[in-house]
Amino acid sequence: MKELFTIENLKKIKKNSYKILGDTAIITGGCGRIGSVFTSIFLSYGLKVIILSRTNNDYLNYKSTLSISLKKNITWLKFDLINPKSIEIVINWLKKKNIQPNYLVNNASYSFRGKFFNYNSKSVNDELWGTFGGSFYFTEKILKIMRKKKSGNIIFVGSLWGVNSPRFKTYLDMDIGPSPLVSAGKAAMLQYAKHLASRESEFNIRINSLIPGWFPRKGAEERKDYVDEIKKNIPLDRIGNLQDLVTAVDYLISNKSAYVTGQNIVVDGGYSIY
Repeated sequence: MKELFTIENLKKIKKNSYKILGDTAIITGGCGRIGSVFTSIFLSYGLKVIILSRTNNDYLNYKSTLSISLKKNITWLKFDLINPKSIEIVINWLKKKNIQPNYLVNNASYSFRGKFFNYNSKSVNDELWGTFGGSFYFTEKILKIMRKKKSGNIIFVGSLWGVNSPRFKTYLDMDIGPSPLVSAGKAAMLQYAKHLASRESEFNIRINSLIPGWFPRKGAEERKDYVDEIKKNIPLDRIGNLQDLVTAVDYLISNKSAYVTGQNIVVDGGYSIY
């Protein structure tokens, strides 16, 4: 008899689909908009979460929303993507504490804005490290730890500009479009993730990328005419809400995606179909 998928199969999958790998997650930029979704879901599963960022303002604000029991499961360390020494300090701290992370989420990014941003040698170097180099260097260091356990799950938070070209007319009279190095750096990150998915498979380490579309920026509310211009190119006719990312994030970090690696998961309301 040919193999069929039965109700009993489904019951077993539902029972196991919420399993989480290990007990520790590291997230760069873990208390910003997108990062906070990952952090909240990891904490809800009972994992210890290590937040890495340049300043701890967002971390302190996020931590203030947690119960006393959850506050014990979250830690902050200073981390600067464009500073190799900062990355090495964090790696040495992890080794000293004998912390072996099960998850790494590369969410932080450092970049400039402007259609014709005027580069010099320093800004080129900073943006290359901020969009790709820093995450690359840190990931290579973390992988040496993960390989020893022969398991791991790495997620890169990408950008639409790594797979699509920006429509600069969307930004109206505001010079806030992505710089050319943002597109190049984010594209490099997505390809790096696919390279790792192949290279690290022998160690049972999965690597995928989440590509969010247009989501609200922190700070002042966006201009209505700007938002309207964005929505013209989104089939679902709205900017995303952070809760729109929950299912995709939960899928990527849980056993639900056990047979998924080297993939880009796009959550953009359809923007990238054009």
